[in-house]
Amino acid sequence: MSRGLTGPAAPAVRTARAAPARPLAAGVTTAVLLGGRDGCRGLRQRRLRLTAGARFSAMAAGLGESWFVTGGAGSLETPESGAVPLREGVAVWLRRGTRYRCRADAGGALKVLATAVFAGSAGDDTGPATRVAALEDCEPEHTGDREFRVLLGSGPAGRLAITQFAGLIPPGRAPDHHHAYNEVVHVLAGRGVVHLGDADAAIGPGTSVYLPPFQPHCLENTGSELLRVLGVFHPAGSPAAKNPAT
Repeated sequence: MSRGLTGPAAPAVRTARAAPARPLAAGVTTAVLLGGRDGCRGLRQRRLRLTAGARFSAMAAGLGESWFVTGGAGSLETPESGAVPLREGVAVWLRRGTRYRCRADAGGALKVLATAVFAGSAGDDTGPATRVAALEDCEPEHTGDREFRVLLGSGPAGRLAITQFAGLIPPGRAPDHHHAYNEVVHVLAGRGVVHLGDADAAIGPGTSVYLPPFQPHCLENTGSELLRVLGVFHPAGSPAAKNPAT
């Protein structure tokens, strides 16, 4: 067995529908999906929802936040980058201390999945205060029969504290494996089962899962359609790097 593997653990699974929402501003709510209460070390994932025309101002938490727009349209304005258009499939990195203003367009609600990192040090991020990427502009990569696209991560522009990727998992189950990093995965579409240690749990749209470092796991697609997921992990690295469970 690989050095450092933890023992069996029950998966920390939360669904967006079950998470209690609290108001941030008029027409703006937030709900924590995964955090310290779940044993999620150094990462906190929350859902933001802005009704049509709603807006709020804040500052990036921790070492920074990675955003991914899951629905609607709007804009995000920072002192460095000005106003950045937001739409489904757009990812944004906000470095620690970056002040921003977010607004939803008048046409409908804006929905964002935001993951903040609280581990590491300021030196983990040598990139710009704001970085923006669109899913369709990211090159697909493959590991076995699974496809992923890295939206936010280290590159020529500098090193980020996290890596954010979108993945496609076809029907079936891959071998169990583990990583050396902390990871949170959110299901965007499709259904399946997460195998974590000796425990299993059903997953579907709106489910968030915490995958601890060195914990054997696998996301199995039990349906007939692709399982679409968004992953964020710290420290930054490659989603293709997998270590066999044994």
